Amino acid sequence: MDLRSIRYFVAAAEQLHFGRAADKMNVVQPAISQQIKHLEEELGILLFERVGNAVILTEAGRQMLPECRKLLRLAEDSVRIAQNAGQGGDGIVRFGFVDNAVCALLPPLLKEFRAQHPRVELKLQALDRQSQIAALKDQTIDVGLLPEPICEERFSYQRFVSAPLVVALPQGHRLAARTSLRIAELEHEPFILFPAALRSRIYEIILAACAIAGFTPQVAEEANQIHTCLALVDAGVGVTLLPSWAVSKGVHDVVFRPLVDASTTYALAFAWRRDTEFPALKGLLEVARGVASEVGTASSSVRPPRDAVKSRSRNVTAGSK
Repeated sequence: MDLRSIRYFVAAAEQLHFGRAADKMNVVQPAISQQIKHLEEELGILLFERVGNAVILTEAGRQMLPECRKLLRLAEDSVRIAQNAGQGGDGIVRFGFVDNAVCALLPPLLKEFRAQHPRVELKLQALDRQSQIAALKDQTIDVGLLPEPICEERFSYQRFVSAPLVVALPQGHRLAARTSLRIAELEHEPFILFPAALRSRIYEIILAACAIAGFTPQVAEEANQIHTCLALVDAGVGVTLLPSWAVSKGVHDVVFRPLVDASTTYALAFAWRRDTEFPALKGLLEVARGVASEVGTASSSVRPPRDAVKSRSRNVTAGSK
């Protein structure tokens, strides 16, 4: 069965006259008669009883009519949905992201996107960097928000935010009174780092920055997520580094200080396959460009020591990979 045969059948069933059905469909009457005959032959049943120029539906035709009306409505809906999706009005975007983006970066982005594209569904999934790359390759996500650099020839990418890492210190630490620090000043401090097996970009940056400063960090403990790292910092186990946008109020009594070393810059970018661009995805990237400067500026500040003494310090509630 094709949709044209179904349309002709519905028209004939509603008019109970092939001539009037032909007028309604703006075709000649033999076209209606021929399509109905072919449809009956295909189904192996009679849909109409002929009574002169008029027709009467058989029981099979009466049973088939409401189902054919449903099919036509579904076909019309499918066309409408496809057209809206082609214009960015409808659709689904499967969106992967690293955990450290959850606290400060995703809320304004998602809020603005949903305000501008209320009929586009975002399917969100927290994934580490390597998992996002794999998911983009096998097309289980449409776009990822992951750390730079992104060295995949099949991907396009758009930077979202870039900021230096900051040091997280236990409250009362000897370096907490400083307004800023250098990596070299942490040479003899125990570090809390992500496991090497995670291949975290933050882990790579910390190791590289320490190497430039002339030392290898002493790893006191490993943790898979930033909030776990901060709990260990709070307990006095060691120090750690994290993106400045992940600094926020929370449960850990931790002091945050900026680093002056340029080598500690950490950037997140949107990445997507070049062969899977579509309007809803382009809408997300456009919104991201609009909010990038605002969230980047808002997340880059760290309180000075005086604020840290007056109140509990900023901390992080999201993990990073």
